[in-house]
This record gives sequence, C-alpha cells and structure tokens, in this order.
Amino acid sequence: MPLSARLLEHARSRPGRAALVVGGERGGSIDYGGLVRRAAAVSAVLREVSGRRDGLLAVGAGNSPVFAELFAGATAGRGRCAVLDPAWPRAQAEEVLRRLRPDLVAADEAGAIAEAARALGVPLLAAPRGGGGRDPRLEAALGADPEDELVPGPDAAPFLVGFTSGTSGPPKAFHRTRGSWRASLRHGGEVFGAHPDDRTLVPGPLSHGLGLYALTEALYEGASCITLPGFDAAAARRALAEHRATRLVVVPTMLRGLADGALNDGALDGGRDDRAFTDVECVVSSGARLDASTMRRAMSLFPRAHVREYYGASELSFVTVRHTPPGADPAAEPGAVGYPFPGVDVQIRGEDGAPLPPGRTGTVFVRGPLASSGYLWGDDGEGEEDRGAERRPPRAVEGGGSGFRTDGDWATVGDLGRLSEDGELHLAGRSGGMVITGGHNVYPGEVEAALVRLEGLDEAAVLGLPDDYLGQVVAAVVSGPGSEGLTRARLRADCEALLPRYKVPRCLWAAREWPLTRSGKVSRTVLEEWIAHGDARLVPLPDA
Repeated sequence: MPLSARLLEHARSRPGRAALVVGGERGGSIDYGGLVRRAAAVSAVLREVSGRRDGLLAVGAGNSPVFAELFAGATAGRGRCAVLDPAWPRAQAEEVLRRLRPDLVAADEAGAIAEAARALGVPLLAAPRGGGGRDPRLEAALGADPEDELVPGPDAAPFLVGFTSGTSGPPKAFHRTRGSWRASLRHGGEVFGAHPDDRTLVPGPLSHGLGLYALTEALYEGASCITLPGFDAAAARRALAEHRATRLVVVPTMLRGLADGALNDGALDGGRDDRAFTDVECVVSSGARLDASTMRRAMSLFPRAHVREYYGASELSFVTVRHTPPGADPAAEPGAVGYPFPGVDVQIRGEDGAPLPPGRTGTVFVRGPLASSGYLWGDDGEGEEDRGAERRPPRAVEGGGSGFRTDGDWATVGDLGRLSEDGELHLAGRSGGMVITGGHNVYPGEVEAALVRLEGLDEAAVLGLPDDYLGQVVAAVVSGPGSEGLTRARLRADCEALLPRYKVPRCLWAAREWPLTRSGKVSRTVLEEWIAHGDARLVPLPDA
C-alpha cells in the first residue's frame, strides 16, 4: 500500500499517536493527525508553486518534525522530493541545485542551502532547525483536504531524488520509483522486525539513506520514530531509556559509541547488565559490516535484540541481510553480509561477464524491483550542457571502480564478492576503493579533486585507513610546491570550504616521490605499505 494511503489510515485509527519525536532542547513532536494535515499543506503549496502535479521539492532541513511533513507532502500523488544534506557547503549546495532545478526549496533560512537557493532565484520555504515557526505559506494552506492531497501515485513514477558521492565533482543524483520502495516496505516486518507498536530510535541524520528509510518504515507501519538533532551517544542512551525504544537503527560507529559510553558508565563492566536496554528487540545496522567485537558489545547492551545488518548501495537499495538472533555466536566468516533480500537475486560475474560458480570472486550483480532508475547527471557530476569544457584531468589512480551500471535487468556498483554454496554473499572489496567512515561513503576521487584545487597542490591520492571507532578514516597524500610547510590544521581548514567535514582527510602526508605502476598510475597498494611502515618517502604533516 502507498505511504500516503497508510498515513491517512493511521490518522483515522490513531491520530494522537506520535509519528516523529525529536529530542533535545530544540526538539518537538508531531502526531499522525497533525502530520497528515501539514503534509496536505505541503502538497498544496508545491502544486501551486510548480503549476503541476509532479512538482519537485528539495528538502534541506535537519532532524525536526518539519522534515516528516515536508517529505510526506512532497511525495504525495505524483510529487517528488529531493533530500539534500544540510551539512553541504554553500558551493556544493548551489551546484546541486543548479543541476537539479527544483520548483521549491525547503531549508533553514540561515543555512547554506537557503543561501544557494536565493542566489539561484529558487522559491524558498523556511524550515527552521528547531522545527518551530513554520513558513507562513504552509500555515495558510492548512485548510487543504488530506483526502484530496495525499493520494497514491503510480508505481512507475519517480518520487525520490537521492544523492551519492561521485568519484569527482558534486554528488550524483539518482531517481527512485514509488514501486521500488513499496516493494521493500512490504517486507519490513519479515526482514527488519518492524511493527505498528514500535518506538524506533534513529539517532543519525534523517537526510541520509539509512535514516530516511527508517523514518519512512516507521510511518508506513504507524509506529513512532524518535530522533535527535544530531548524534550524541549520551543523548541517544537517554532517549533509549526515556522512550523505552523497541528498535534502534544506526551505523556501526554509532553502535560503538553507544556501547563504549555504556562501558565507561559501568553498564557493561564485569559482565553487569543492570543498565542494559532490555526493551530493544531489534537493532538494524548498515554502512559497514559489524566486527565481532562491536557485535558482542551490542548484544550485551541489547540482550533481547535481534541484530539485522544489511548490505546495499544507494543505487541498488537492499541487497542482502544478515540476521543474528539474541544469544547467538556473533562471529562470522570475514566478509559475510547475509542472504538476498526478498525478491532480489544476486549473481557473481567474471571479467568476461559470465556468471561464476559458488566460491569464485567476481563482480556482484543484482536483479530485483528495488534498484534506482538511474542518474540525473554523469559520474563526474557534469550535466550534458557542461560537457566539453576544458579541464586538466587528474592523474589516474590504481583501483578505480566502474560504478553503477546495468546489463538488462541486472545492475552493479562494481563491488567484488563471492557466493557460498548455500547462497550467502561474502564481500571482497568496495568499488573504486571507496572509504566508509562512520557510516558515510567517501569516494577518493571526490576528495582528490578538492585537494588539487588548493593553492600549491598538484597531486593527491586519498585512501582509507583502519580505525577502531570509525571503521576507516580518510587519509591523503599530497605533493606540489604548496606542500612545503603545510600543516594539517591549515589543509583541513581549506578543505572544509569545499567538502563536508566527514570527507576532510584526518591523516595527511606529503610525498617526496610517488609509487607508480607500470602504466604510470599511482599505486594505492604501495602507498598503504609506505604508510604502514613509516617510509621516509612520505612525510607526516605537522598538526600546526
């Protein structure tokens, strides 16, 4: 059943039940009755501004009750919603909006996205961070009839524009159809343990894929979604206790933070579990595979919880799910990421494109109803009108992936893996050397392109280094006349004007020389060896 129809159903049967609760001093909440009224107002305003039924609203709001009504209203009928990251710097937001060409932007008036919208002349709805003081146009439209506005759209129609980091340039935008999400939501209870009476804590950003789907899943079921203005482990533990949360949706970094904080508080010390969260029945994790140590700590903190990890990609949606019930052995074979999501087929192909038998490693291809409809612009972030402009290409770096591509009904993002005899997928590597840090996907090429834009730097290579807390940290090696006397503090400050903070390198070296392959490419493998062994050809940059 479409989300809009489910919302109307929940508003009739349980209008006073909390739909979204945001903790913290600037938090707030909205119930299902209020949500459908305000979503109907959003739908009416978008239709009026765009002059058509399939208008596009770009939402750049942070975690607030307003976010839920904007998303629900924008996606009603044939409407479309593009979910932007409020953390984008001004230049990146302006470039995305220029390519996206939305009919309307909803964002905090004081934020970079609102500034970008004003610079481009795109109509703006105020969506304050705290959720209060909604835009007067939305208040004026509160008389719109939800039964008229929140109508289902066709399965084949696009409803969501999401973003994933490109190998260079601005983020790539991709389409998702209504049918693709409806197909996955139908399996929420079976696969992810979602139920109408759940209280689901989603402590991360709702603008990211994990949080957005968790919110949608809760609204679809008629459950309550609880979030925070921003992730804070202590605040998340308080929210778990205060709201007696039954489900938790996190990336591994957040799970480690929750467990580490509980250990520091003595909750898990010496096997004590008197402060364990026994109301939590399900933990959903994605963004990177849970290591055995984190899994053990999570199972101690949530002793009654089923842990469900899923592997997927923005362009593919869910691919496989790994389920660890309470009390089970958390250990698993390296790279094991579970079995295919219902309705999804997984195939491993060799370099010649032919399917490989179980046990052989090759490229992971996926077939099913959940994949995206493709990109709105190219892998390099350029629209067709921009192609052909002269630019100096950076030196190619060994290990580049092929990215998202299709072959008939099959699709891949270039990840490598193998299937076991019983059909479990084991990942062997991520496409393009992608770095997964704190649950965020970072393509090295995007960071490299930003680094060589800095004065005096003409070469850069970016890679991920293991980290106990973040999973991986973004590391960079640079060269050029500007690398002499360069400090980590100055380079990071310069980078933060070009990149979101989580993409800014934390570990930095200046290269006295580069290790090259026979084809003249920079060898990431050798760079990693040089870093591991403290090779003198790489000079660590001082802090300040």
